[in-house]
Amino acid sequence: MCAQKPNVKGSEFLSFETPFGLIGLLSVPLIILLYVLKQKREKVTVSSLALWSKVIDDMQVNTPWQKLRKNLLMFLQIVAAILIVLVLAGFSLKLNTGEALSVIIVIDNSLSMASTDIKPTRLAAAKQDAIEYVENLPGNSRVTVVTIGGEPDVLIYATTSKNEVRKSIESISQSSGYVDAEKAGELVLSLKDQEKDARIVLFSDTFFSFGNEKVKFSEYKKQNDNIAVTGLTYTKTGNGITAMSIIRNQGEKSAEITVSLYGDDEFIDSKWVTIPGNQTKTIWWNKIPDNVRTLRVSVETEDILPDDNNGYEVVVTEKDVKILLVTNGNIFLEKALSLIEGVEVARTSPDETVYEGYDLYVFDGFIPGKLPKDGNMVIFSPTPNSLFSVGDWMDNPLVSPSDHPVFRYLDKLSFAVGRTRIIGKPEWAEVIMEYSGNPIIMEGVLDNKRILIFGFNLFETDLPLRAEFPILISNIVNEYAPLRSTVVDRIFAGDAVRFRLKPDTVKAYVHTPDGRRLAIEPAVLSDLFTDTGKPGIYTLEQVSSNGSVSTFFDVNLPDEWEMEKASYDRSDAAVEYKATDIAFQKQAVKFSLPVIAFVILILLFEWWYYANRNYV
Repeated sequence: MCAQKPNVKGSEFLSFETPFGLIGLLSVPLIILLYVLKQKREKVTVSSLALWSKVIDDMQVNTPWQKLRKNLLMFLQIVAAILIVLVLAGFSLKLNTGEALSVIIVIDNSLSMASTDIKPTRLAAAKQDAIEYVENLPGNSRVTVVTIGGEPDVLIYATTSKNEVRKSIESISQSSGYVDAEKAGELVLSLKDQEKDARIVLFSDTFFSFGNEKVKFSEYKKQNDNIAVTGLTYTKTGNGITAMSIIRNQGEKSAEITVSLYGDDEFIDSKWVTIPGNQTKTIWWNKIPDNVRTLRVSVETEDILPDDNNGYEVVVTEKDVKILLVTNGNIFLEKALSLIEGVEVARTSPDETVYEGYDLYVFDGFIPGKLPKDGNMVIFSPTPNSLFSVGDWMDNPLVSPSDHPVFRYLDKLSFAVGRTRIIGKPEWAEVIMEYSGNPIIMEGVLDNKRILIFGFNLFETDLPLRAEFPILISNIVNEYAPLRSTVVDRIFAGDAVRFRLKPDTVKAYVHTPDGRRLAIEPAVLSDLFTDTGKPGIYTLEQVSSNGSVSTFFDVNLPDEWEMEKASYDRSDAAVEYKATDIAFQKQAVKFSLPVIAFVILILLFEWWYYANRNYV
């Protein structure tokens, strides 16, 4: 595998390495001025009046502007001066040679490309160079443009319209994500498979390989002197709130910085710390007031990447989630629920007629005739009811792994089921797990309430005996009982978010850090909120007949250095980097030596001409 300098066939144009050298062109009018002021002939005493006519002619010729006519030496000196100035300015002729019938342009728009060590930013410089590269491709070139910051994306595919390519490159915006080298490689290689003769040109601050393909690499990085906030968390103590922040120095040199902590956007404390190069430092913040609801830690010292100088965290209120377990004595469920922090569990038998006042209802072997109006529901081993059909039993169904959120962290979970109910899927539900066409687990939304249904009885499985059982129950509570407003606790910029809305919510809005108020649809819980590109504190406002309730959730930047390093190590890039890191530049032919030689010839000719000059 090797990297090559991108060659394009197109126009020839000039380039100057040191344009300030062109100031020397001011010598041209100076030479002309000297010739205008110069006395061209010598005074000679003559005895004949016959020469007076000649003298008069000479006087006319020697008027200022007449002196410039037919003055070979002056023009030679001007030419010599111009050539010397071109040499000083680093004159070269850029030749774009070769053919590129198909090109895949890969542009990195990840977080680090917002660095300002290359003005105005690395991404802006990369986009400009990519546009210039495309403009010099032959007219029949097929160009594909790919971005690899965050989720890899194809902006335009195999087009011959340079105008469309330019527009697509100009439309690339700065991402807050990191480059997943594995995903980027899969996408680029799939495009390469469709365009066998395509050449890959990478514009990035880090080299990434794409299988064994040749890559032309244009690097955008002058320095790494950057400080980043990579973590912020807290715990509640008897003296208030204690917070912990993690700061990483991504540069080679030790850095002295000022770090400040803010609560609800009000200043709390500030510290002066020293962080060695390529290391992290943990900073503790004590005695934060109990009534603070949001925290922000900020690096106040300027660096090349201001975007990652802040970290955010929402302080969760102490209100417990209230769960009602309706069962005839399922001690496994009761024990697993009671072990979850922040949960208040009440148990009752299935002989009541009205259920209300709880965030989550767990019905074990029972479904009430009148459903609760104020909470979500989890049902085990359903009995015949009006919501969906319930038939006989199916023996020994085989279960398979699921990617549903209730199985989070349980990718390899397998368990045995003795039998399960044969149930019909209603229109409002979706199947999570099935066997031979019969739903084993399904969920849905009915009257703005989420319902999770397990067709089997826990006593007829080995789930309660498995170590993963408490995790499964904890996932169910986290998913269906809204302790927090969002499905996940840790959200990174650009992540899609699914909210846990209260069942009585009529309208819902998200207030973003930049002041926007965006409406979301409470009834469509499967829809994801994706407008999380800006890090900061977001507010979820839920409106019901009882008023409105606002909760916060934080969006942070990912630890790009750590994530990209892990992704980079999984790909082939780490192995191939040293062999393929060749900077992108156009071919240029310099004419310094030929020009200097030509100037010397001009000066020698001028000396010879002057030495053999005849005067009147």
